[in-house]
Amino acid sequence: MVHGIYFRSRPKNKWQLVSVTASPEAAQQDVNDMITQAHKEGNEEAEAVSQIFDSAFWIPHYLDEVKVQKSMYN
Repeated sequence: MVHGIYFRSRPKNKWQLVSVTASPEAAQQDVNDMITQAHKEGNEEAEAVSQIFDSAFWIPHYLDEVKVQKSMYN
């Protein structure tokens, strides 16, 4: 499985792909780092999420909405 990391700076913006990783731990770390960096830059509305895909050949660059998915690691 491949994890696509999506980010948006405002609630009405589209989600934009910013990173891809195969590790669920790395995906969660990327999400946390992006949110922390956005808050340091003064953007309190920024959001970041990880989406799981079966294939690296089909990962959309933009999404209108994302589904809440929990990381599958211990």
